[in-house]
Amino acid sequence: MTVPFPQVPPGQIEAANVSIAPDGTKYVVPSGMHERLCRAVVPDAAEGTLDPKTELALAGWVSLHTDGLTRRVYIDAPDDFAETAVLKRFARSHDAESIVMARHPSGDVTRWQSIGAVSVTEQ
Repeated sequence: MTVPFPQVPPGQIEAANVSIAPDGTKYVVPSGMHERLCRAVVPDAAEGTLDPKTELALAGWVSLHTDGLTRRVYIDAPDDFAETAVLKRFARSHDAESIVMARHPSGDVTRWQSIGAVSVTEQ
């Protein structure tokens, strides 16, 4: 599989849209391009059945994106994602005031009103 986006340089998570592969590799994903990434890594996904970020999460990918207008970070992640340290780094790099994480396939949504409230051991 070839991912059509560059890897995030080591130690940096400053891009506004980042996707993390199941193997932990982080990719810079241009805004609005999760559809292209989804086609590259989930080629059998039926067109229009689920949101591309949901399809990616179901395939084990984590998608992080920020809304600079509301200073909120949004995360789509598989249910077993536990690497919240990367969420903190991403949120801090965007001066986020809140974080919203949607887990798939459970549909559970977790909200934090401050980055400091995100526990690195929280599930």
